[in-house]
Amino acid sequence: MPRSRPHAAPPAPAGIAGAILLAAAVAATVVTASGTPAEAAASATPLPAVLGAPAEAAVSAAPLPTSPCDPAGVTADDTALAGVLNTRLTMKMRGYMDGYRVSCARAVVGAVRARGLPREAAVIAITTAVIETGVRNINREVDHDSLGVFQQRASWGTAAQRLDVVWSTGAFLDKMLRKYPDGSWRTAVVGDVCQRVQVSKYPERYQPQAADGQMIVSALWPASGVTRAEVVARAKTWNPGTAQRVPYSQTGLHGGYRTDGSGYASMALRLAAPGPDSRGLSSARHSRPIPVAELRSGDLIIRATGPATARRVIIFDRWADARRTSYWAYQQRRDYGTDHRRLTDGLSAGTGFTTHRPLTIR
Repeated sequence: MPRSRPHAAPPAPAGIAGAILLAAAVAATVVTASGTPAEAAASATPLPAVLGAPAEAAVSAAPLPTSPCDPAGVTADDTALAGVLNTRLTMKMRGYMDGYRVSCARAVVGAVRARGLPREAAVIAITTAVIETGVRNINREVDHDSLGVFQQRASWGTAAQRLDVVWSTGAFLDKMLRKYPDGSWRTAVVGDVCQRVQVSKYPERYQPQAADGQMIVSALWPASGVTRAEVVARAKTWNPGTAQRVPYSQTGLHGGYRTDGSGYASMALRLAAPGPDSRGLSSARHSRPIPVAELRSGDLIIRATGPATARRVIIFDRWADARRTSYWAYQQRRDYGTDHRRLTDGLSAGTGFTTHRPLTIR
């Protein structure tokens, strides 16, 4: 897919102007690789510099139109994660992530996972999307006939296919696997793989974004997983019910994790620190609902509604009696700290508790 254009300009919410041309050359330093409806396209603010180059001479007069990346739209978790990423990314996307872009990254990462490929493949795909579109599903042909998150030309597929993030990600991966047979892409430099798939006029622009691509993927790709026994073993490391227990706090940290109920559960499940809150843990990103009768060690009992003082996350340990009228659980208990005790919370309807199976449990 040879190109004669520069890549998408840095994605300030402004987007790319019509067929925007870069007026300044980019002097990029290539580093070695190491192993609701969709939100509106972002506001028309000046584009930042690309990879240390001077600011763009041309600025978008209006945002480019985009299509949803997830048919279900942007979630509250997407928006919350964007805020976190904006403080951690270091290159093109720093300060320019929003809920819509996170939803697009989530769709790309999900498509890679559905193919059974490792997370390194998602890093390559996201790094490419950062340069091509700022991780947006652009639905107007502003660069010849390119469309979608990867700005794929008409030779790749129909417009509908290229605007379907699952399909377009699959097409990207298919070409990557053809170019790098026998898994050889896994030992190649990330930017080199991006270039061989995209065939850009500016190959040097990919690799400097690889570290941020890794960070975005790490935020969206659950940890490799834990067994139920590991969840319990990790829960015990906070010394429940002893003088060495970790005090409860919604602002304090222990080992990088918040010392409230959701932070404690996140630690036990080996999620990224400081851990999602109760609403995040109960969302489809981290768990799926299950009936009370299916509760097993390591599952969660969550009340994610109401004020922060009313929300709770409990780690199920085991049933306390044969009739299943109560259970043993681990929790960060308000005004006490880490505890292991017998509970009945969530066993009756109308209490606001829901029962969940974490996606990281294997």
